[in-house]
Amino acid sequence: MIKTELLAPAGNLDSAMAALENGADAVYCGLQEFSARKGAKNFTLEQVSRLREWTLQNDKKLYIALNTIIKEDELPRILGYLRSLEALQVDSIILQDPGLARIIHNHFPGLTLHASTQMAVHNLSGLEILKELGFSRVVLPREMTMKEMAGFRKNMPKMELEVFIHGAQCYSVSGMCLASGMLLGRSANRGECGQICRNWFNQDKEKGYFLSSTDLWAGPQVLNLQEMGISSLKIEGRMKSPAYAAAASRYYRAILDGSRADKLKPLEQDLRIAFSRESGTGHLEKKRGISMVDRKFPGHKGLPLGEITSSTGKQIQLNSSADLHKRDGLMFFDNRGQSSSFSLELKQPLKAGEVKLNIPVNAPRSGTMLYKVQSHDFHSKAFNENSLPLFKISPQGNIWFSDDHIDLEIPKLNFNKTYPLESEESTGDLGPEEKILAEFAKSGAYTFILDRLKLEARGIDLNQRFIPPSRLKKLRQEIYKDIEAALKTSEEQRIEEIVKLLNSEAATLDSFMSPLPYRVELNPSETELPVIIPEEIDTAVPAELDGCNYYPLSPLIYPSPEGAFVKRIEKKLQDSSASKNYVGIANWGHIQMYRKLKSAGHKNLRCYGDTGMLLANSQAVLQMRELLGPGFTGAYAWIESEKNETPSSLSPVGKKFKPPLFISRNCFKKHSLGGSCTGCKRNMEYSMTQKGQNYKIIIRNCLTWIFAAEPGEVQN
Repeated sequence: MIKTELLAPAGNLDSAMAALENGADAVYCGLQEFSARKGAKNFTLEQVSRLREWTLQNDKKLYIALNTIIKEDELPRILGYLRSLEALQVDSIILQDPGLARIIHNHFPGLTLHASTQMAVHNLSGLEILKELGFSRVVLPREMTMKEMAGFRKNMPKMELEVFIHGAQCYSVSGMCLASGMLLGRSANRGECGQICRNWFNQDKEKGYFLSSTDLWAGPQVLNLQEMGISSLKIEGRMKSPAYAAAASRYYRAILDGSRADKLKPLEQDLRIAFSRESGTGHLEKKRGISMVDRKFPGHKGLPLGEITSSTGKQIQLNSSADLHKRDGLMFFDNRGQSSSFSLELKQPLKAGEVKLNIPVNAPRSGTMLYKVQSHDFHSKAFNENSLPLFKISPQGNIWFSDDHIDLEIPKLNFNKTYPLESEESTGDLGPEEKILAEFAKSGAYTFILDRLKLEARGIDLNQRFIPPSRLKKLRQEIYKDIEAALKTSEEQRIEEIVKLLNSEAATLDSFMSPLPYRVELNPSETELPVIIPEEIDTAVPAELDGCNYYPLSPLIYPSPEGAFVKRIEKKLQDSSASKNYVGIANWGHIQMYRKLKSAGHKNLRCYGDTGMLLANSQAVLQMRELLGPGFTGAYAWIESEKNETPSSLSPVGKKFKPPLFISRNCFKKHSLGGSCTGCKRNMEYSMTQKGQNYKIIIRNCLTWIFAAEPGEVQN
């Protein structure tokens, strides 16, 4: 059986080393640009180089996340990063943008593709398409159940599956949240999420954090995932501290290694103190999820120490579940639900058990839960990055020595050059070969090292020759400088050629892309949603424009209704009298569904790229065209983009269209309002507000759709 990988987050070099030295098999990190965690410190290319060398020496892996949507004018700039990452031989690129996937496949074949969870692949059809595109691994959405994952594993045994096991969960399905981008101009698809969901809302005269998701805490469930054959177990948290990366790696490494419960308890406590909201197993065990929303508090709650048994003035007593030390951070909630934090001052440490504490704030009343939110010893020492050697390529080469010159050849770098070099007659017994090789292996800060050279003599006896050290050093410096300049020129020419090709390809879009109506005109009738969901395929009426019918498919189709949905669409098409029927492609799984419909003989069937595909550049459009064929005749521009940020051949969505800001597998009634499933019709509407913004909430078959709304647009 292939070993299941433990994959940890690395928002910076300190976190990367903390995770790798505490049990992680691999880390994933982002660069200064094109990272879905723009707020993290992230990595320079030099830091990636140093970390890459360390991972190679220690049998670990390094994945780079370029997991944002790429604008058209950014394509040339990202090529330089791809060239560097290919040279550094990183283990994979985690990406979201289909245009980037096409570029890597065509121009940087040395890079391995991993599909980000932002690609929102939650059905078998989507997995099949990504396999076709050359992806070796797919990061599954957090909203999948283990039963659904097992189905993927069975049907796609060669595709690597990566699953989140710990950390923050988004209220919306991965890759489908538009709230921050549409309302704040800070797109989550660009790493700039404003976390609207972590703020309070007003709903029916009640104030609460109705969209603040609890954390995922798989715990021992990772053993079931391991047995299932999941390739990689992923910990979320690139915005969190090195202490968190270390604690999470230690905890899950201990579980995977079979540690006993008594050994796990202190590791669990450390992890909760490092960072933990209210937590549960998410959707792993049930489609509807377990304990998915904490409407009372959206932040770090740490480790529950116990309820206060008595309090007076500024003194409290409790039976503490953990040891306490000076400078530990503690927190409680007052009778209004407001959090209050303070640092503990102790003359000596206190063991877990019955304790009395003098605190710097007025003591809360008895029965109040006290939490430990910071540990005195969780301040990680910054890692000295210069202590890590740089990654260097080590090409083979040949040096031929003649009486007055040398000829240098390095085939892998396409480098050949002759250098004048005068040697002298040796007076000793030891020839210069070892000294030459040692000198040439001094590479300094260069990205390559000449430590695999083969020396040969032409017409002279090297053992009888002497080269002064100063002359040899000067030669080495000249050679390294020349190789670097040649490499730079070669790389610049390569990038220029790729840019030229990308521009010529972009110019072809107008030959097959036709303008689409404003998106609101394609909304189906007899439904409150702007898309057709499986549950409403028989009742929703497709929009009809100029004798053509439009079927904008729901971007969210989980495995269970997938096959039945295709059959019912086919029945709808058979009954259609339209001259043409257009299917809206809003998810990777739709591509395979469209192909099945097309192969069934529907000659008047066409398709277009709907807003859910987030198409922002010409390469993404060409990728769609190659997958869908000539039936693909148009697409909408990335809905969060500004004017002129996307190719002109992409159609504008229009200002009147209201896309879903959140699409969630969390039922708003059940998880946010605490409602019961008993007798529920699974079809209802609610409203709420936040800082003057109105929201309309639609529940259909336990899925939640949230839209921006006008005041009074919906009644609870």
